[in-house]
Amino acid sequence: MLSKRVEILLDPAELEVLRRQAKKAKKSVGALIREAVKEKYLTPTPKERKEALKRLLSPQRAISFPSWRKIKKDLEDSMRRRVETD
Repeated sequence: MLSKRVEILLDPAELEVLRRQAKKAKKSVGALIREAVKEKYLTPTPKERKEALKRLLSPQRAISFPSWRKIKKDLEDSMRRRVETD
């Protein structure tokens, strides 16, 4: 959902090129600009994706979980507190 507005100033020739591109793509100029921003600045590069995957799969990233007995006790305690407060 779009909820924030940004104002940019463009050269008239640049705006005309964008209008033609938008018309050809059957989109608004705003949609073209949002797509360009997303592609250029908001989408991770292949290198960034590879580095993130390396971090996720690295042994240093290994997560240790508590035992099932501890998890079960915590859940039961939480459920009991919820029932007592209702």
